[in-house]
Amino acid sequence: MHIAILQIYCGASGQFGSYNCQEVGLAKSFAALGHRCTVAYPDTMAEAAEERCVRLCPGAQALFLPAKGLGVHAFYNLDFLCRLGVDQVLLLADNHLFAPAVHRFCRAHGIACANYIGALKSDSHNAAKRFVMDFLARRNLRCFQQSVTFAKTPAIAAMLSAHGVKAQLAPVGLDLSIIPPVPGTKAQVRARLGLAQSGLLLLYVGRLDPFKRPLDMAEVLSACPADTRLVCIGKGELSAALARRFEELGLADRVTMIAALPNEQVQPYYHAADAFLNFNDHEIFGMSILEALYAGCPVIARHAPGPDLIVQPGKTGFLVTDTAEYAPALQRLAPAMGPAAHQSVLERFQWQATAQTMLAKWEEAHHG
Repeated sequence: MHIAILQIYCGASGQFGSYNCQEVGLAKSFAALGHRCTVAYPDTMAEAAEERCVRLCPGAQALFLPAKGLGVHAFYNLDFLCRLGVDQVLLLADNHLFAPAVHRFCRAHGIACANYIGALKSDSHNAAKRFVMDFLARRNLRCFQQSVTFAKTPAIAAMLSAHGVKAQLAPVGLDLSIIPPVPGTKAQVRARLGLAQSGLLLLYVGRLDPFKRPLDMAEVLSACPADTRLVCIGKGELSAALARRFEELGLADRVTMIAALPNEQVQPYYHAADAFLNFNDHEIFGMSILEALYAGCPVIARHAPGPDLIVQPGKTGFLVTDTAEYAPALQRLAPAMGPAAHQSVLERFQWQATAQTMLAKWEEAHHG
């Protein structure tokens, strides 16, 4: 079977090659199970009619298609699905505007189309934009009601169910094939990175945009002992504001800010850190959370659909409800959390299990 995973988001976060991409890990697992897989990406910078193909592994490829963008919503020609002989589409639909058109195209050309959902509502801080997007997303719900749908978290599965959509849970996995080994003890890794050996080391990896709530980092660090240090890897709208806040609170000499690093160069920081912090209370899943856990780094995160599924409180980290709870949680970290965190990814978040779940559901739908 030839499976096409369609990405119809064209925003700044989650760009191909910048982190552990969900669709790439899933495509590799479909290929390992004997299927062909194409991941389609919108390329809003491409010249007219120019396509670009990148081999991911034997049996899987990424196809970059000329696209038009409206905010974070991408639109592109779907004729390639027929040209490649695709049998099954997996649409990363969420609340994206192009989703109904994809379903119409697939119906017209006899191609099965399923959905993989991580969010239903807009996370925009603009109330008017959020209202319009949530209204338009109702069209997507009609598509989800009429086709096979998978949910990334129990929270999204429950939300879909409330809207009359039967969704099967299919958790996101981690592509372990692109994560390099990091040799040495924590002290040796810190030494190679030029980081202090004493005190707690906290880590944040992600966009510095409002929906991620990165300014909370400064408040958390200010509530920690004076020998606690922070590494922040990421950039965004609030980069300058965050740097100013560190200065205002007299914390600048305890912070290392790194705008961007290739994913493989981020991995040593997970091994060097004592805890990984996540502040997004709308986190859909959290690939950096999975990467941290796999490296044996406990996670402290706000309650949200992704962290609520991933983090096992008291075992692999802690879940909190507000900024004031981070510093006390850091004092409760235990050495056993590191190995437990690593093991939890191996046992609960492997792409091959998710791929098998999807294939079984499609087989059932085909014969049903």
